[in-house]
Amino acid sequence: PSLLLPPPDDEVTGVRLDMAYDVLFYDKHWLQDTFGAHPMAVHAFGVDTPATFNSSDSDWATHPKLFDYVSVGMFAPWKRHEAITEKTGARLVVGYGWRSEVSSGIVSTLFSAGVAVWQQVLPEQMCGIYRASRKLLMAATELGGGERVILEARACGMPTEAIELRSDNSRLREFISSPIYSSAYYAAQFALGIRSVLPTSASVVPDTHGTATPQRQEAPGKPEPFRISV
Repeated sequence: PSLLLPPPDDEVTGVRLDMAYDVLFYDKHWLQDTFGAHPMAVHAFGVDTPATFNSSDSDWATHPKLFDYVSVGMFAPWKRHEAITEKTGARLVVGYGWRSEVSSGIVSTLFSAGVAVWQQVLPEQMCGIYRASRKLLMAATELGGGERVILEARACGMPTEAIELRSDNSRLREFISSPIYSSAYYAAQFALGIRSVLPTSASVVPDTHGTATPQRQEAPGKPEPFRISV
């Protein structure tokens, strides 16, 4: 996969493509090996905790269990939802469509194996599903995502020993032991990266992960507020 190698050079300028950007944001720490040469590569990731995903409503261990296994994510080949058909017990896949002909085939395979399929579940309903499941099966490929689902489940109280990964995807293990990054952290990292390339930002220090993290240097007098318009 291309993300495992350094970015190529621009065909016109001869400069590495990632160097065309003043700041880069990455969501997985193993990508530091790919973008480590960039002077301003900032880690940014998170889930909406504690607002949406939290363990305050009920305890996972004592919550009544409806499913032995749950798999969550888009109905796309790289999610490998079909792996849940190898499991026994009550099984559920929660997801949403990708390309209709491909997603329909995946859902059909799940139905044929007796797997329940729920679509378009609201984020605020997901904690109830995680708590009602004994195991979260994350069978995605190395480039198939799944990081956010793992953090959501953990934020809802699911213990890491209840999260099962496929043996051929070791990169997701980072999110078994990582902090549960919040949306506040996510937004703050974006703000820090953007501030780092503004005229009033000067210095950069490494964070706890060895990544370049900017420190704001205030201009003399009252600083202007930092705003982002969307």
